[in-house]
Amino acid sequence: MYSATLDIPASPSKVFAALTDPRLAKQWQPEALEVKYPEGGLRVGAVTTVLVKEFGRRFSVEFVVVALEPDVKLAYDATTPMWSGRIEYVLTHRPAGTNVSFLFVPNPPKGIPFPIARALAVLTRPLMQWRFRSRLAALRRVVEENA
Repeated sequence: MYSATLDIPASPSKVFAALTDPRLAKQWQPEALEVKYPEGGLRVGAVTTVLVKEFGRRFSVEFVVVALEPDVKLAYDATTPMWSGRIEYVLTHRPAGTNVSFLFVPNPPKGIPFPIARALAVLTRPLMQWRFRSRLAALRRVVEENA
């Protein structure tokens, strides 16, 4: 499991709007090249597809909405050619704005023995934590610029 948290000086509704606006997604998710939100908007069961470029490779990521509470929570089951797992954003109102918590729970990789997968998770934790904190900082900039 990987997590990050950050306070954003804006209301939960403004943070949630930036988090779910496909026009803003590329501004706080730099690897996103193209975002295709589902017709009819986000709802539990809806599928969002994102074309990303990471480490010189282009691939599609499928996000299936598994929880949606406007201004409070958004969770996806994400699948890529390399990994899958649950991604969750939780927004908590604070007097000075909103605390945003990000959680990523990867599914165990198929075909890799558990001890090796566990060692890889431990070794990559600092990089993943940095990446998620950076993403939340970028979301904060987008919220502040679009307030």
